[in-house]
Amino acid sequence: MRSVRLRQGRVVREIRLGPEAAELDGRRVAFERVERDGRLAGIRIDGREHPVSTAAEGGRIFVWCDGVTETFERGASARASASRETAGDLASPMPGRVRSVLVENGQSVSQGDVVLVLEAMKMEHAIRAPRDGSVRLRVAEGDLVDAGEELARMEEAPTPG
Repeated sequence: MRSVRLRQGRVVREIRLGPEAAELDGRRVAFERVERDGRLAGIRIDGREHPVSTAAEGGRIFVWCDGVTETFERGASARASASRETAGDLASPMPGRVRSVLVENGQSVSQGDVVLVLEAMKMEHAIRAPRDGSVRLRVAEGDLVDAGEELARMEEAPTPG
């Protein structure tokens, strides 16, 4: 199963998708894809067909099902989130463009230092080091990034002695 993390407002959910079932909040729902002309047209749950249409724009996903449209934002996968939490990686809080990179690859930084500036929604956002360490950049100035995308990875600061 493939894990997908979606956010709707303040609610973030981890959804595990398989070819014939999905898991949401520990509940398994069996379904069957309904395709027309090779494209998803709906899903069948318990013998009832629900028309479905999806579209994506930037980090947003629009899902139309049974006449209701819902908007979600993509988040990092659970594995990526766990990795960031343990490794101290720097992730983009929203889709945008890397306006400037203020450190060199491998440079040592202190907690709170500005590593790069992200331009999103006509504003500049300072992306700061979450702790002391050295920075391994994953992006360059001018790069377009999605929400949750890894911008840089923090490596442990060498211990003195």
